[in-house]
Amino acid sequence: MRLLSALLIALSIVAAPFAWHFARNHFTSPPAPASVEFDTTKMDVEIGSLRQEVAELRNRIDGLDARTSLGLVGAQRETAPEPEVAIASDSLKDSFAQVVLIADRRSANEGLTVPTPSFLQDLLGLPRENLTDDCQSATNPKLAELLSTENVGPIDVRMLRPALISARQVFANVKLFEPELYARIKSAGSLCVRLIRGSTSSASAHAYGLAMDINIDGVLDTLADDKTQLGLILLADFFKKEGWIWGAGFSREDSMHFEVSREKLEQWRRLGEI
Repeated sequence: MRLLSALLIALSIVAAPFAWHFARNHFTSPPAPASVEFDTTKMDVEIGSLRQEVAELRNRIDGLDARTSLGLVGAQRETAPEPEVAIASDSLKDSFAQVVLIADRRSANEGLTVPTPSFLQDLLGLPRENLTDDCQSATNPKLAELLSTENVGPIDVRMLRPALISARQVFANVKLFEPELYARIKSAGSLCVRLIRGSTSSASAHAYGLAMDINIDGVLDTLADDKTQLGLILLADFFKKEGWIWGAGFSREDSMHFEVSREKLEQWRRLGEI
């Protein structure tokens, strides 16, 4: 609108000399006798010229107003040729097994809670009496009834049935968004009824069928070195969205380890699934 107003003012300035000249020649009383005839032909020519000038200026104003509305005034708007898009190979898939430092690993499980051994025992009872450091069978009837061995996509695991359903959803998402990574996932174990390493009384999450260990290409990760395979870092996001804890966030880094969070377990309890 400011541009339009300025141009209208400019139009008035341009037209003013013509109007003054016209008025002086045709409306100012000359000293000549009143009998002199009025030259209408010359007046018509000048009026026609003024109308043509006004029409040209109006066209320029309309054009500038349209360019302003499109944001084209004040800038060179040459149409640049579309850059050629190079088709690059997905080099990330060649790095899934690469071992890298885990950035800010202690905040990996932010928003989720690790279920404590006492919480798991209150929820499901001990998996069996006389737990040891070795894997054994579950003798707790309630727990044994909930356990099942199934395929969850890229691997077979033995876990609680609600955990199987949840894991299957995790891997379905991985297959959809990271199919190359999905094809390289390998299992390093799931159910193992034993004590937590270093404990004499507390059962591991593995003992309840609530955890699995996985890796890329069957290469086992080194425990507690604050490093892991790049593919496991990518997988951690998929597990977290489904309510799983990543072992990389433990005080002693265990990045192959994924287990169900307390929040997820409480949800299953509310739904009557456990």
